[in-house]
Amino acid sequence: MLNVIHFIYVALTWILWLYSLFIVIDAILSWVPMLSNSVIGRFLDKIVNPYLNLFRKGPFAKLAYSTGIDISPIIGLFILYFVQNYVLFWIFNILLRVLG
Repeated sequence: MLNVIHFIYVALTWILWLYSLFIVIDAILSWVPMLSNSVIGRFLDKIVNPYLNLFRKGPFAKLAYSTGIDISPIIGLFILYFVQNYVLFWIFNILLRVLG
């Protein structure tokens, strides 16, 4: 049972790391319109934009509109980092204590 929990923890950590990488690549591709409109750019947009659109509302939208700088990838990466390194660790630590 402990091996299954460890496998799930490692898999979720890896998935969150990969998604963070997709966010960084999408942000870099957005600087070059030709790359952003490529097949890879459109694929990454479909994967990343639903998550980043959560942070493109309210005061962050006003900031992006007035300065032209979209900080939603930075906020999204910080939240993914927090979930990956703290929340998952806490959850699986509790599961190991309860089941182990």
